[in-house]
Amino acid sequence: MADELISFENTVAVLKQLAEDVKAGYIEQLTRNDHVTRYGKDRLIDTITAQVTVGEKAFTASLKMNHYWKYLEEGIQPAGKFGNPGWKSFPFILQWVEIKPVIPRPDSNGRIPKPKQLAYLITRKRNEVGDPGTHGFETAREAILPMYYERIKDAFVKDIGNYLHTVFRW
Repeated sequence: MADELISFENTVAVLKQLAEDVKAGYIEQLTRNDHVTRYGKDRLIDTITAQVTVGEKAFTASLKMNHYWKYLEEGIQPAGKFGNPGWKSFPFILQWVEIKPVIPRPDSNGRIPKPKQLAYLITRKRNEVGDPGTHGFETAREAILPMYYERIKDAFVKDIGNYLHTVFRW
């Protein structure tokens, strides 16, 4: 019966705003780190959605996005956290070279590599040294979250006050 009376609309509203602000901050970080392609489907910034889940014991503000965000965030080995995909990544890097305006530099003989050659060179380099990741999501979250601690607490207290007012008819 109590579940039917209590509404956490203020808390959910603040958490939705928090999720949207983290989303905007993360998109800013992706742009700053040049992780935005201009063309193509499934661009990471186009797949990011903010959501709030109300469970029985907890509220969760989160972002949903394409799975490869974690590789940008944490990097690949040997410099990053995740296992290096090796040469399996070549087709994806080739696709990235073709849709992102990557400007190749001439080699020592003045030759400019074709897209497949450039993708090969990038894949080889990533296989050798990995990628440390940019930690853009962590940066955005850590910058925005402290601004919401007090707002979340106030919204929760207000929701509980509204519930008590309804139950005791003050």
